[in-house]
Amino acid sequence: MIWRDFQSAGWLVIVLTVLYSLIRALAFVVTALSLHRLAIRRRVPNPWLAWIPVIRYYLLGQLIGSSLKVTSRLTIPSIGLIMPFTAAFMILLSGSFAGQVASVLTVVLAALSFMSLFRQYREPHALAYGLLAGLPFVEMIGCFLLWQLSARRDLDAPADPTVFRPRS
Repeated sequence: MIWRDFQSAGWLVIVLTVLYSLIRALAFVVTALSLHRLAIRRRVPNPWLAWIPVIRYYLLGQLIGSSLKVTSRLTIPSIGLIMPFTAAFMILLSGSFAGQVASVLTVVLAALSFMSLFRQYREPHALAYGLLAGLPFVEMIGCFLLWQLSARRDLDAPADPTVFRPRS
């Protein structure tokens, strides 16, 4: 009787793991398609970089203007170069304290970069959408918000990409 319970639990874990993996794969594809589409519309060189997991952050940096303007006073230069390195360190040093620091840094920078991208297109919920697109697990929702952004027609005149700006 106990064996049957363990067997059922094992199958449940397998099914949930496969389902989760399929959803993550779908989120990856939708995000890659969205970034690729945005890069083509904005005439950013090498839009195919959206399909390479770590290097896609370089493309994201190019889409937001190569520097991340967090506030009017705080700008992170060369964000398109910094994020791929933090993501690579996150992978290479996984399991260590340095890997955990790189992981947190990558997630924070990615979320801020997606917020900036949504800000460029005057999205009223840019902060929430950026979090949904940049944070692990909820990026499964955020990828579809990014898809909607890439489908918009007003992509030619980006606005101020500052993430946290005072209300006017």
